[in-house]
Amino acid sequence: MAKKLTKTIKSKKVKNTKPKKAQNNKVEEPNSLSIMILAIIGIVLLIYFGTTGSVSVDIEIGTNSKEISNTVTDQAIIISGITYSSEKSAMEKLKFLPQSILSDEERDFVESYRE
Repeated sequence: MAKKLTKTIKSKKVKNTKPKKAQNNKVEEPNSLSIMILAIIGIVLLIYFGTTGSVSVDIEIGTNSKEISNTVTDQAIIISGITYSSEKSAMEKLKFLPQSILSDEERDFVESYRE
């Protein structure tokens, strides 16, 4: 059995083209104009306050401040539970060890050591 074929005619749709209304550019101008005016006022204020302001800085370096002692003592020192005979011997042992092996206390000692 064969199906009956019926031919249907499809109608073409006609688009209604409406003329587009022209956008009003005057709406954007007041916003850009007000921004421009604010920018100009800001620049004028920066120039005014930049030229009229005066800054005076008084720095005094005192030579009578506490003197840092650079002397190495020969007393025994304990760092991270390990006793060293002096700071110099502790520095000699810790100086060439990698930082990944050193504890925080040993690392702080090596960084702050002064001869």
